[in-house]
Amino acid sequence: MPMKTSTRFVKAAILNTCVALVLCFLCEALALYVFKTADASNGWIWPMFFINFVVSWIIATILGMIPGIVDFGFNWAMKRSNPSEGAKFGALINVPINTIYSVILCFIIGTLDACVLGGAPFIPVAFIGFAQNIIPVWIACYIVTFLLNGPIENLARKICNDPAPQMH
Repeated sequence: MPMKTSTRFVKAAILNTCVALVLCFLCEALALYVFKTADASNGWIWPMFFINFVVSWIIATILGMIPGIVDFGFNWAMKRSNPSEGAKFGALINVPINTIYSVILCFIIGTLDACVLGGAPFIPVAFIGFAQNIIPVWIACYIVTFLLNGPIENLARKICNDPAPQMH
């Protein structure tokens, strides 16, 4: 639904705080305990977590401000459903939007961790890390955004005094 730029920013900032937290916890857990691509002997790597959080929040919030991504999701969902179908329509909008977010975030955060901060060679590590993480990242981000998008949009509209347009 149409909203002021300030509302879109507040929504993106709050929603992507949640997405970035889940994404960073998931990726660090995968690196430490599942794929063992990071040294778990010293426990959780908080500096890495905070770097990942800040970078992923910034990127996700910028993506959230690009109207074309939401328009693409809306148009894609309209071909398969309509807004009156509520949750089904919301679930469909989330598929292409979440795919764009997940691909970009998974690749950038994986590359940042392995290549920039870890010193690994770019080609093999960036793509192998991406291949390992994309499915769990997509699922986790999909669940978070599907569950929180509506309530956070309502909160952002309230904060910015931007009522939702009436559906006729």
